[in-house]
Amino acid sequence: MFRVLAKMEVLPGKSGEFRKNILKLAPQTIEYPGCLSYEVLQSNENENIFWMCETWEDEQHFQEHFSADFTKEFEKTLEGVAAKDVEPYICKIVF
Repeated sequence: MFRVLAKMEVLPGKSGEFRKNILKLAPQTIEYPGCLSYEVLQSNENENIFWMCETWEDEQHFQEHFSADFTKEFEKTLEGVAAKDVEPYICKIVF
């Protein structure tokens, strides 16, 4: 089991659009085989910064979900919304 923390910064004025799209993606990701949890957090200090906190059974399931149609559709919505590429951090759970 491992956790992924993915930071996403969106362009000013685009946080609502990103929220709408990520809220469509989240339930589909949770249902994907191997996904144990998926949370989306928005920064209190900067409304344009989001974190996706994901827990996966293994890296294979995590990598496979990028090939799913719903993930590909979500990635298309980032054009003109994302300020930069997603910054993923794969973490091992210490406690």
